[in-house]
Formats: sequence, C-alpha cells, structure tokens
Amino acid sequence: MKKNLDEIENRLLNKTKNKFKNDNTDFKRIGLRVPDVRLELKTDYSFSDKTTDEIIEIWDYVWKNSTYFEVMSLALYYYQWKTLTKKEFNKIKIWVNRCSCWEHSDDLSKIYARVLEDSPEMVLPVLRKWNISENPWKRRQSLVGLLEYACKRKKVQSFETLISFVKPLLKDEEYYVQKGLGWTLREIYNKYPDETIEFLKTNLHEINSIAYSAATEKIPKDLKKDFNLIRKERRKELTTKNTKGKIKN
Repeated sequence: MKKNLDEIENRLLNKTKNKFKNDNTDFKRIGLRVPDVRLELKTDYSFSDKTTDEIIEIWDYVWKNSTYFEVMSLALYYYQWKTLTKKEFNKIKIWVNRCSCWEHSDDLSKIYARVLEDSPEMVLPVLRKWNISENPWKRRQSLVGLLEYACKRKKVQSFETLISFVKPLLKDEEYYVQKGLGWTLREIYNKYPDETIEFLKTNLHEINSIAYSAATEKIPKDLKKDFNLIRKERRKELTTKNTKGKIKN
C-alpha cells in the first residue's frame, strides 16, 4: 500500500510550488486550497477499480501513514458522501486517534454524523465512550459528531439524547471541546429551539464563555440581550465576592 500512498502524495505535491508549513509535529501542510484537494477525487487512481474492502484498507493506510495534512484530508473527503459499510465505519472510527487539529476533527464529524442518521445503534455507543475519554479530540467528536450541521440531517436523536452528551462537558477545560460544545448547542437549538432555550436558562452560569457565543448565536436578540445581562451581573457578584475574600485574608 506504500505505492498507493506515494501515488496520492505525488499527485498533490505536483500541484504546488509552496514551501511546506510545519504547524504540528504529526504532519506538514502542502499549502493547497480545499477545493483543489477535493478536485483530486474527480479523477481515478490506480486502485479505483478495487473492491470496497480493498479501498478502505488503502485509505486507512493513507490516513495513518501520510505526513501531509492535505493527503490525510483527502481520505476524509473520499468517505464524506458514501454510505459506509460496517467494516468501513469500524476503520474510520479509529481515525480519531490521529486527529490533532480542528479541520480534521470537523471533517470526521461530517462522516460520523451522517452515519449516525442511519445507524445510531452503531455510532451512539462509540460517541458515548468518547464523551468521557481523556483525549480532547474524542470528547469534541462526541459533541460535533452528533449533528455536525443540523440542516443536513433528515433524522436526529431526541433532545434528551443530544443534551445528555452536552451536560458532562459543560465544565471541560479544553478550548476545542468548548468550541465544539457551543457549536453543538447552536445546532440542537436549530432542531429543538424551546427545549434548548430552557437548557440555556437553567445553565446560563455554567456555560463557558468560549462556548457561549456560538451557543446563543441563533436565539432571539432580545433574549440573548437578557442572557448577557444576567451573565454580566453574575460576573460582578463573583468579582465582588472574591475581592472581599482577599481583603479579609
């Protein structure tokens, strides 16, 4: 499969004269635009006529062994619009183990959320395990992988199921987990506005400021203004309380 990896890498490397940018110990960026990378899938590879089982083995090898960001992305793009077999999903669910940036995380979410629509019994247990993982990218995936963008979903889980993934991570300390949490609350709101508003009211002081902006992005402006005032007053109370405590000490 090394020759298949070389074939894919060489085709992308030949599309640019840019110097490689190292922003992660796990890969280098070639410097290609996303549309240019996606365009590669419109032409065949030497392995394009192989069976589904053979092709997933190749892309699995590519994902795990390429040192280029765009080549890894190509593996994700290949599967974003396909109906996955159980074998394909079992391979791709492990790809999160090499995820180390938000772009790959979001592209993985596109795959997981789409498979979840048709096979919740296969995906939900995986997301549930990731929800309590020590790996922050798995925790983020357990949120964003539920819906990705709600407007794409014909079928969604119940509000109770979706919000049960949000609650345990309200106080998560990782930046990208909180970004994913805010994103997910916004998308849950798009499907369950009334229930989400009640959740926001109840947990207004628990929602991290990183998540809050995205979580309230779609709610009515007047309501968001009220929420902002309540959060502002709460911050004042806490500041005053902490100041008095320091003076006494």
